[in-house]
Amino acid sequence: MSATLEMPVRYAEIGEEEFDEVDGGAAIGAVLAIISGVIGAIGASYATGQIAGERAYYAGLRNPEYQAQKWGIRGYILNYGGPVFGGAFALGFENKFYSMI
Repeated sequence: MSATLEMPVRYAEIGEEEFDEVDGGAAIGAVLAIISGVIGAIGASYATGQIAGERAYYAGLRNPEYQAQKWGIRGYILNYGGPVFGGAFALGFENKFYSMI
């Protein structure tokens, strides 16, 4: 028992060299530009958090005061900046602040 595959009447066979010329998909340059932009924006948010942590320290905020208020501050930051950018800001803030005490 054998089966024969019958191709449609309008079927045209594509050679190996023609596969290189097939168009489609997203341009890799555009995708890389978007990814780079997002990474840059997250890095800028982290750097802004570091600056804010340093300024808070020089403004007189110390660890006991911060520990009493940190969950309110974290909640405000995440509410204002969202989980990605707010999280990067909070991470930069706390890394810099804790490195100074």
